[in-house]
Amino acid sequence: MEKRNLAIFFFAGCFSTVTDGCHVRACQDLEMLLALGWRVAVYSYRNHHQWPWSAKGIETFRDRFPGVELVLDDWNWKLAFLQKLKGVIAYFGGWPATRALRTWLPLLTPEFDRLQRDPDLKLALVSYPWGISHLNGSPGPRMIVDTHDLAALELIGDTPAGQPSTRSMLTLKRELFYLGQADEIWSISYSEGQFLKSLLERERVRIVPPALRSWDVAAATDTTSVYDLVFVGSNNRWNGDAISNFLNAYGGWNLPLKIAIAGSVCRDTRLVAGNGVELLGFVDDLASLYAKARAAICPVEGTGTKIKLIEALSAGRPVFAAPGALTGLLPGHEDCVLPLDRQSIVTLLGNPAALSSAREAARRYARAYSFERVVAETSEGLAGERVAAIGIPSVRAISSR
Repeated sequence: MEKRNLAIFFFAGCFSTVTDGCHVRACQDLEMLLALGWRVAVYSYRNHHQWPWSAKGIETFRDRFPGVELVLDDWNWKLAFLQKLKGVIAYFGGWPATRALRTWLPLLTPEFDRLQRDPDLKLALVSYPWGISHLNGSPGPRMIVDTHDLAALELIGDTPAGQPSTRSMLTLKRELFYLGQADEIWSISYSEGQFLKSLLERERVRIVPPALRSWDVAAATDTTSVYDLVFVGSNNRWNGDAISNFLNAYGGWNLPLKIAIAGSVCRDTRLVAGNGVELLGFVDDLASLYAKARAAICPVEGTGTKIKLIEALSAGRPVFAAPGALTGLLPGHEDCVLPLDRQSIVTLLGNPAALSSAREAARRYARAYSFERVVAETSEGLAGERVAAIGIPSVRAISSR
């Protein structure tokens, strides 16, 4: 049997059904470890409160990642109590908090304990800073934390500018403590990565942008446009609030546009079809949907990098975006990511030559997010045993469920 170094990838719940942006990121992280030659065991909690592992989720995982071991333990009240205790102590930092994070209690996580006994265990990649506190003990001899996004920055964004709440400052202190325990930190967002570099040891922070394997849109490039604008999103409060507020503003613009909204966000009761707006619900083939649209919109503010925005760009569609959606992007997006306002939309959509140019700019810019490029830029010091990326399963775009 081939002997390779083992990496544990931890995501608290099921991500294989890809119903959220964080699931896309989880699949990307797993793909990267495989492309770098690691033998990977995915560790998770079977009965996670938000994303439990159903029979369908397990089957989908095994179909998408054949040969990758899925290791599940049950979350219980003892683990929940331990996690809460670690979280409280982490506010204070120092050696007591470090000791608390490393606390291990026997018999609670038999499958995790089995992984810890593997002599080839060399690396653990943990999703979210708080993910460390959800583990029963230290995950491995070397730990990487993928931040996804920072909860503290979300809380700060909910308060008036320059007036962060006490809760947001305490959350930031705790998140920085968690990240301080990691050997390396991955940031999906360019701006958040720079922020963390200013607060932590710069050499431990690495900007790892979303690396989606672009779907094949070549056959659909000449499709007649059905929609002027498209938005794809899952049903969470950020998407629901953002698209609802945009449609309220759009109602006063007096524009004869056709706007398609896809994804489980269509279940939000504030969204109503009409005035050129169509609620498509789940759409299995997002590539074809983007091919039928002239451009995309991303009204969502907040932290991290909006994967829906990168998907649209990789499909060759310029994006009209809210200011907060721009902060996580790599530099160079100015020709294909435009302000989400009436004047910008009218100007671009009313000029076929400018629209064509923006589409080409979108495709060029999206190359910075290609899987091969991101893997190459992240591979230094991370190769488990170098292998070609050929044969690694492709991560689909975020499901529009």
